[in-house]
Amino acid sequence: MSSKAVIFTGLVNIDKNLVGTAVIYKKLADLLIKKGYKVSMVVPNETDIIDSSINFYLYEENNNKKLIYSSSLVVFGAYPPPQPLWFAYQKKKTILTYLWSVAPIGSLEFKDFGSQHKQKQLHQYIASSFNLSLMISDKIFCRDKQVKTLLWGSLISLGRLNLDNYLQHKKLSNIIEEAPFGMEKNFPKHKKDIYRGKCKNINQDDFLLMWNGGVWNWNDGQTLVRVMKKLSKDKIKLIFQGFKHPDKDQKLSLEAKRTLLVAKNQALINKNVFFPEQWIPFRQRGNYLTECDVGVVSSPDIPEANLFLKTRIYDYLWAELPVILNDCEAFAPIIEAKGLGLVVKTGNGQDWVRKIRELKRNKDLRNRIIRNIRDYKKELTWSKTLKPVEEYLDSPSKLKDKYDSGNKLLQESIRVNKKIVFGR
Repeated sequence: MSSKAVIFTGLVNIDKNLVGTAVIYKKLADLLIKKGYKVSMVVPNETDIIDSSINFYLYEENNNKKLIYSSSLVVFGAYPPPQPLWFAYQKKKTILTYLWSVAPIGSLEFKDFGSQHKQKQLHQYIASSFNLSLMISDKIFCRDKQVKTLLWGSLISLGRLNLDNYLQHKKLSNIIEEAPFGMEKNFPKHKKDIYRGKCKNINQDDFLLMWNGGVWNWNDGQTLVRVMKKLSKDKIKLIFQGFKHPDKDQKLSLEAKRTLLVAKNQALINKNVFFPEQWIPFRQRGNYLTECDVGVVSSPDIPEANLFLKTRIYDYLWAELPVILNDCEAFAPIIEAKGLGLVVKTGNGQDWVRKIRELKRNKDLRNRIIRNIRDYKKELTWSKTLKPVEEYLDSPSKLKDKYDSGNKLLQESIRVNKKIVFGR
């Protein structure tokens, strides 16, 4: 008889667009199916994905409980919905959490609010629901060693990095392991031109910079737009593909609005800076990426940039695009050490100009970077990056310490954070 598993995506939509971290939920579902699980996925909105191997459900409290009750494994992400999380804990289900980000750090930039009071309330709620997931998960997977080290500190403070778990496994891999974000094994094909010769002012011989994905509050699109003013005579074009989120209800972020305003004020729109209306459908993104020459991303020097490996960079590397990014980015040391692109001094427009021109003019450099990318990405196929998850699914186990009444620190941490989340 097959085991059952239910995945809660929280606020993340699962559809043909598969924006950013939505990819990981689909990959986890595919892995669970491979291991013989019957998989249900609870999503916030109707999905347009046709997949007979996954049962999709809209979030509804009574049905959530039925799905959890009938499942042996419950899966959550970085922003877990607290009610299902707590119910799974009460029913002593095995809880697996995949942390594609450290939510309380990311939510510091959720600043599109009319009042700072509401922003503070939301941040406290997110931090407490995140803490609950750390305290009551049986297994936590995160994207890299840096985040794992950070989470060790949280686990100490919350009472989970305790002697029982340490004696069981001194590397603490019984509670937390790395399982990096991955990329497809196949190389994307360029089937037809989307930009070159198709969009006004984008020519066949232009050097195309791709900003793939949204401009969020933790990005710095403004500096890059100002850089493009200085490059206006260099036959270099910047495409913000994915500027508008496919969810029509989601408004532009404050940073996106400011980036657009700078482009308007500099009279660059549809000259050498472009904001296509259409979000790239997930399965078509390879065609768009491979038409470009370089993948770019720019962020301010803040904890979000310092700690999170941005998913769009994996797409750049998958399409074998040299990457240009700021030195504050978590991916910067990897890009530099592996020779996968060029690293810019954060916020330094002139350095951006130099590095972009260097890549444009130096074909030998671009070819060397592409060879390095080909070697590097062999280790980042999904089958390899999710191997630790697959091994855990061979024999999923529960950690008993989360129910230990003798662990006063853990029990008090649970009580405090539960009160913040549920208001009682």
